[in-house]
Amino acid sequence: MLEKAKKLGKDQEISEAVAQDEALDPCTIINPHSHGFIDLRGLSSLGNEGRALPWTTKGYDYGRNFTLGICSTPFKKSHNGPREMQDGVNSTLVGGYYMDTKSGKYVSLGEFSTTPVVRGRKLTLKYYNGSYCENLVDRSTGLPVRRSTMITFTCDRDMLAKASISYVGSFDDCNYMFEVRSHHACPTAAKANNLAAVWIFLLIFVAALLVYFSGDFLYRNIRAQKMQKV
Repeated sequence: MLEKAKKLGKDQEISEAVAQDEALDPCTIINPHSHGFIDLRGLSSLGNEGRALPWTTKGYDYGRNFTLGICSTPFKKSHNGPREMQDGVNSTLVGGYYMDTKSGKYVSLGEFSTTPVVRGRKLTLKYYNGSYCENLVDRSTGLPVRRSTMITFTCDRDMLAKASISYVGSFDDCNYMFEVRSHHACPTAAKANNLAAVWIFLLIFVAALLVYFSGDFLYRNIRAQKMQKV
């Protein structure tokens, strides 16, 4: 029941984001409060010529190190197979993971999403359907729930690197939270606004050319009339 409710919540978030602007590219969003355009593709493989762009962070009080992908998988190659992925999850869909030292397998923190969502004042990405978590059991199925992850983004224009990722904490060692600080999380002008700005610039440029040539034509005409009078 719990997993079903989570899935319904995920579907609702995606529907809201899609309804907000169907023309937006993956890993981008228009903030409903500021109406600024936010493009996170520079933090993902989408802005890295399709190559994986893994981000690592230490879970100091958790005892493990995490690797995350933003809107994409952090894996540089496939790790499918019972000897590599815990619970047989598809490694091409994994959005984050850590290595289980006991089994030597990769533990998925959830499947990556390309749909950022603003919750309250926070920009977030949610990953669901990771490896099973033995600490929580779905009462309707009797099976362990799957791990999930929430990533929150904070605008930091002073960040010289692309981003800084921190492990915030976990709930029952099943649901994980991370914070990303980056200038890529800062709002800019929307694509439509950029296009409008280009057209405005072109119109001003054309108008300036017309004024220049018409003024030159008028000057030559007046000069020619003066020459005829002389």
